[in-house]
Amino acid sequence: MNVELGCKKEQSIYQTILDSATRWPRNTALIYMGHKFKYDYLLKRINQFAYSLKEMGYGRGDIITVCLPNIPDAVYLLYAINQIGAISNIVHPSFNYTQMEENLNITGSKILFCLDLSYQMFKPLEKRGVKVFSCSPANELNLIEALVYKYQNRSKIGHIEHDKTCLKFYFNKRETDYNTRYNDDAVLLNSGGTSGKAKIIALSSFAMNALAHYGPWIIDVEDGKDIGMFAVLPMFHGFGLEMGVHIMLSFGAVSVLMPKFNRDQTIKYIKKGQIQIMIGIPIIYEALLTKKNFNGKMLRNLNIAFVGGDFVPSNLLKNFNELMIENKSRCRLREGYGLTETVCVCSVNTHKHHKAGTSGMALPNVRFKVIDPTTMEDLGFNKEGELCIAGETLMNGYVYSSDPKANQHTFFTDKDGTKWLRTGDFVSLDEDNYVTFKQRLKRIIKVSGIPVFPSMVEDSTSDYSFVYECAAIGVPDQKHGHMIKLFVVLHREYKGNVEDAVRAIEDKIVRDLGIYAKPKEIVIVDKLPHTFVGKIDVNKLQ
Repeated sequence: MNVELGCKKEQSIYQTILDSATRWPRNTALIYMGHKFKYDYLLKRINQFAYSLKEMGYGRGDIITVCLPNIPDAVYLLYAINQIGAISNIVHPSFNYTQMEENLNITGSKILFCLDLSYQMFKPLEKRGVKVFSCSPANELNLIEALVYKYQNRSKIGHIEHDKTCLKFYFNKRETDYNTRYNDDAVLLNSGGTSGKAKIIALSSFAMNALAHYGPWIIDVEDGKDIGMFAVLPMFHGFGLEMGVHIMLSFGAVSVLMPKFNRDQTIKYIKKGQIQIMIGIPIIYEALLTKKNFNGKMLRNLNIAFVGGDFVPSNLLKNFNELMIENKSRCRLREGYGLTETVCVCSVNTHKHHKAGTSGMALPNVRFKVIDPTTMEDLGFNKEGELCIAGETLMNGYVYSSDPKANQHTFFTDKDGTKWLRTGDFVSLDEDNYVTFKQRLKRIIKVSGIPVFPSMVEDSTSDYSFVYECAAIGVPDQKHGHMIKLFVVLHREYKGNVEDAVRAIEDKIVRDLGIYAKPKEIVIVDKLPHTFVGKIDVNKLQ
């Protein structure tokens, strides 16, 4: 396949969608809850949202926060924000008030688009000068579907004034001017660094388009018409944003939006031939394999499936691929490797280029090398060390980090002037440019594919005066891939009930950090192991 099939790189991500809508106006762009939306309709909505934002005074460099699952409004906002030259700050749709307040303070964002179910929780932010707007999953449904949704969720939604909903944007004029700067920050995504502290990553339109440019090569499809991608990974996740949405929309294909994973609905889409390409974390594929009706001739509708975001059990690959072979499907479950600092995927196994046991071959516009993390020596092929990446998909940098030298620690320049990004991941690289992932040097634990930072769990726990010290690690979990295990040493002067302390710690972690950070187990111990310099020895706990 010609790898030069995708979109132009030197343009804004809005221009990419404008090109698609101009070339394929009647192609289906989105499928949502069984409803189809054409490219000309998608562009219309984007232009209406852009006009509305511009009328409110927003423009180049302004940071607009989006806290939504995969619903049409989330897609409209992504490209409308870019159209006016502003920056999308995309955060986890299950953010609680404390997390949102912190994020807005860090980024300086003064406008938030959230789910209608979360509006009442975030409404108090308006007293802090933040404009809060509600987006409903029912906005693009028919009247009966919308009424059913609102009736079923009436107690959670409460009263929301019409002027506080983005539904009013649907009736505005269309903005026709657009930003053309492709090297500026376009999207902010939250991730983590080697310390486990949260970091905010800035991605440019160029980086996103550089990956989308090779989308057809990755999925082995030249013509995007009626080719559907299963878009269930939220857009706050680089994998979900780029693979699930932008790549597909960059060459006239279909993004099949699903706000929350539903096995039965997924199987219906596959059976109808509306999903040919899947992306997901391991638990999604494990869940599908447990359904008896995930079987038969309908599996021939699938072309390829990609798995990433967490450790991939070998038996998952085996079971999935054997099922495809049994049903004479071309589809295979392929591993890839990537990180938010490179938008997402930077190596992947494809139909034409794959090697068992690896995380795939580097993309055509990406370069790999493996170094000794201490000496920075280039180790060459078939040696284990830290992976470094160069190429067109690198982030602009960290716009926020608890480490003021985070960018300096992450980037370095070769003698030949090449800019490299240190991943903090332990790998080996063979002569064919296939990378084999060994382990993460970063202390990030992925629960159902969602990054959880041990230091933040420890910080939350340590707020209690009865906690002397604590340490969080990741432990394997059959359902979630990994979960937190928390070790706690209670203060000697604590005279309360141990069970009460455990319950209080658990409740506070969930309240501060969300459900994904909830420990699988909290172990009360007399003391924790320490290194010779006095730090808690996490390796011994592991």
